[in-house]
Amino acid sequence: MENICITVASGEFSIGVLVNIFIGLVNYMNWVKTRKISTLDFILTGLAISRIILLCTITSTIILLGSYFKNNLENKLKYLKFPWYLSTLSSAWFDACLNVFLFLKIASFSHPVFLWLKWRVYKLVIRMLMGCLIISLLILLPLTEKTPPIFFYQRNKANISEMTEIDNTELLLSTIFFYMGNLLPFILCLISCFLLVLSLWRHTQKMQLKFRDSRDPSTQAHMKAIKFTISFLFLFALYHVAIIIGVLSLILFANNLTVMFAMIVMAIYPLAHSIILILENSKLRQALLKVFWKLRCHLRKSGRLFGI
Repeated sequence: MENICITVASGEFSIGVLVNIFIGLVNYMNWVKTRKISTLDFILTGLAISRIILLCTITSTIILLGSYFKNNLENKLKYLKFPWYLSTLSSAWFDACLNVFLFLKIASFSHPVFLWLKWRVYKLVIRMLMGCLIISLLILLPLTEKTPPIFFYQRNKANISEMTEIDNTELLLSTIFFYMGNLLPFILCLISCFLLVLSLWRHTQKMQLKFRDSRDPSTQAHMKAIKFTISFLFLFALYHVAIIIGVLSLILFANNLTVMFAMIVMAIYPLAHSIILILENSKLRQALLKVFWKLRCHLRKSGRLFGI
C-alpha cells in the first residue's frame, strides 16, 4: 500500500508540476514579448510557483514516509516543515487575491466604497498580496521553529499507549497555528463568492426588467467567476479536511499509511485548481491548444518518417 501511495503521489507530482510550469512559462513568454506583466499574470505566476513548491513538499513527505527512507525520519522531515507552511500560506493568499481581483473586475455595485476599490483594483490587489505575504512571513519565521509540524511530526515511542498528552497537545497547537494563517484568505474568498452571487442576482433582475437576453457577456462573466470561486472553495476545503484526517490519524492511531493517503488527497488541490485555471483563462487555453496542435504535427511527421 505504501508503494501504491508513492506511485500515485509521483503521478500527481509530475502532472501538477507540468501544469504549473506551463502557466509560469506562458506568462513569462508574454512578459518577454510585451515587456509588461498584468496584475492577473503576476498573480497566476506567483500561484504557480507556490504550488510547485507545495507539490514538491507533499510528494517528498510521502516518499520519506514510505518503506525505504524511515531511518532518521524526524531529522529529514524537519527540513520540509518551513517550505510546506510557506507554500500553503502563499498559495492561499495568491488564491484569495485572484478571487478578489475577479470580484472587483466583474461585479457591479453602486456603493462608493466598491467604486473606489474598483478604480484602484490593480494597485490594491498587488499591495494586499505583498503586504499579507510579508506579514505571514514575519509571523511564520520565528514560530515555525518553535511549533511542531503537522505531518512532519515523528514520535519516537513505538507503542501508542506510551504517548504522552503533551505530544498530542503540541500537535493540536501546531494545527491551530496553521489554520490561523489560512483562515483570513478563506474568509476573503467566501466574501468574494457571496458578493459575486449577489451582483449576478441584481444584474439578472435588471436584465429581466429590460427584456434582454439573459446570456449577455456580463452574465456569462459572472457565472464563470462564480464557478471558478466555488471550485476553489471546494478544493481548498478538501485540502484542509485531508489535513484534519491526517492529524487525527496521528493522534489516535499513529498510522503513517493514513497520513500518506491524506497527503495524496491534499495534492488534488494544487493539481486540479491549476488545470481549472488553464481551462478558464482564454490566453492559457489558447496556448495549450497551440501546444497540442504542434505536438500533433510533430507526431504526424514522425509517423511519416517511420512509415506509420
